Amino acid sequence: MAKNRKKGGKSAEDSKTDTKIDSKGNDAPQTTAAKSPAPKAKPKTAAERRKSKIDAIKKTVYPAVLGVAGGFVCFYGADVINQLPWHFVTIMFIGLTLFIQKATYPFLDIDVNEFRGKDWFYVEFMAIDLWLVSWTFLLN
Repeated sequence: MAKNRKKGGKSAEDSKTDTKIDSKGNDAPQTTAAKSPAPKAKPKTAAERRKSKIDAIKKTVYPAVLGVAGGFVCFYGADVINQLPWHFVTIMFIGLTLFIQKATYPFLDIDVNEFRGKDWFYVEFMAIDLWLVSWTFLLN
């Protein structure tokens, strides 16, 4: 029987019953129940799909516009920004864009309470990336 088994795998017999050692050191057979499939999510209606696509576009365009606007502000405010350390400017930009987005997303009909960490990371990455790209283009 040991020869028929693959390395690390269980035979059909082993998957039905597993032995578990109890507190006294005895082997006690324990049966494993078959896993039931997870309930399927309710399919979205056409209106819900359309709204989620529009929200996704808003979540992409709005931070991009904020980033480009930040690039223009940094380009035309270079006199003040050159006196500050670069990491301070970056952290201030991140904080400012995060605050602006949290305050203005409800006006764009986007629920910020549904945002998770990856959503905030995405919108901030878009803002920072386009801020740096637009500022670099303007400097050249």
